[in-house]
Amino acid sequence: MIKYTLLLLSIITLNLTAFCQQDLEDQIVRDPKFTEDIVDKTYGITYYEPLNLALNGDSTRMKQGYAVNGWIEDFYTSGQKIHRGFYIDGQLKIYKNFYPNGNIEREFTNIDNFRSKATLYYDNGNIKSQVKYLEGYPKLWIDYYKNGKTEYYEEYHRSLVYHIAKRSYFKSGEASSLLELLSKKKLTYSQSEYYEDGGIKLKGHLRYNKDIFDYQREGTWVYYNTDGSEDKEVKYKDGKVLK
Repeated sequence: MIKYTLLLLSIITLNLTAFCQQDLEDQIVRDPKFTEDIVDKTYGITYYEPLNLALNGDSTRMKQGYAVNGWIEDFYTSGQKIHRGFYIDGQLKIYKNFYPNGNIEREFTNIDNFRSKATLYYDNGNIKSQVKYLEGYPKLWIDYYKNGKTEYYEEYHRSLVYHIAKRSYFKSGEASSLLELLSKKKLTYSQSEYYEDGGIKLKGHLRYNKDIFDYQREGTWVYYNTDGSEDKEVKYKDGKVLK
């Protein structure tokens, strides 16, 4: 009877120890592993953006119940590095992400408490976008085609209310649309659009209306045909057609 009781206690103890060990294993947060489909064809690797406090991210990276600190690296299932970032209280301050082929996908840096910058890349190594942020909002944004030519340029005044310039381009490098600030005092702009062969499509002037937070057409706008001849003229006042 005593031997049977001791054997039973021994079995119970072994099972309890195994259960506790399994329970402890379940509580340990393992470093994540990523497959190649984490890379979105349009936006790239956005997995870590919610951890970026400078861009208004509100998530915190935890490990074993605590917010992580210091340098942390993550890897694809292939063993290739996907991420290297410096964390403070579970939130990113500096980081780089990488494509499965090893090329850098993006890098982000905090300049100070108000300014930060990011550079995004295509998988061939060419720059895709350059962004300068002010208090978490883009102040300067430049997009590039995969061939290296500029696709889009947008720059705001430091107030982040109105534009300094906004330009878009065709893949050939020819301008598609140009918006340029003429007067900071009056907040007037010139705007022009072009055909893909470089010919002018339309041109006129805008005024930024602070009351409605929008741009309004002013004065005479001229429209052109593809052969360069003038098509029509339209007159505007406060964004409304006069004639």
